[in-house]
Amino acid sequence: MEKVLIAAGSAKGAESFARLLRDLGYPETRVSKTGGEARRILEEENFALVLILCPLPDEFGTETAKAAVRTPAGVMMIVRDEAAAGLSAQVRELGIFVFSPVMGRRVFEQGTNLLYSVHRRLQMAAPRTERLQEKMEDLRLIGRAKCLLIQYSHMTEQEAHRWIEQRSMDQRVTRRRVAEEILQKYEI
Repeated sequence: MEKVLIAAGSAKGAESFARLLRDLGYPETRVSKTGGEARRILEEENFALVLILCPLPDEFGTETAKAAVRTPAGVMMIVRDEAAAGLSAQVRELGIFVFSPVMGRRVFEQGTNLLYSVHRRLQMAAPRTERLQEKMEDLRLIGRAKCLLIQYSHMTEQEAHRWIEQRSMDQRVTRRRVAEEILQKYEI
């Protein structure tokens, strides 16, 4: 299993949830005492789950939860029953699960299992997303290179496109590499 981050102002609360997580098969937990500390940890390490016991000493926990959803981790905010419904309505669009201890251990277990499943799915999608981002960056560079060829070599868009493709084949390099060479040549 992967690591879990628990953000809790109370050491007792953090320990009880860490114990519960160990029972559920999540042996490795890291505890932060404030939201600021949790956000710094999230920038440095990857976690499967992030549990936020609200309120935290320096904030309610919403800012930490928002920072956590920018990672592939499943995010759960744990709040008192009276605050759960209102908070859930505020953060559900972000993919944050709100848990109240009155929901019981079974719902907590189901919630952590669901969040872990979402985490695994996001991890599997990450390489594909990176490849798509690289392709988009390639297209942007090639587009800029075409514009420079049109401007400085007085080519049409089709001629610039063909010229880049032909140069790529002749030199046995990617179109991105040809575009980078064009950018180096013409851009100041």
